[in-house]
Amino acid sequence: MSTFTGRINQNQRIAGKIKGDNNKIVAQTLKVGNVALSDLTDINPAALGDGAILQYNGSTAQWDAKTTVDNENLIITGGVF
Repeated sequence: MSTFTGRINQNQRIAGKIKGDNNKIVAQTLKVGNVALSDLTDINPAALGDGAILQYNGSTAQWDAKTTVDNENLIITGGVF
């Protein structure tokens, strides 16, 4: 069985070490530094502001930062009082 090691560097904040054989690579260590929510590729921070929440948009397959909940498919169940 062959063993190899390597390093994954996407940028200075994401690094990892890998270990595996000829058929597969298994992540062994992953260190993530200071990553902002807006660094993620499926987050749309355009309307980011005080009080904003993330609401999933199925047509864009992204999470939109919104200060208003405005989706007809949303049902909020608050329980019994």
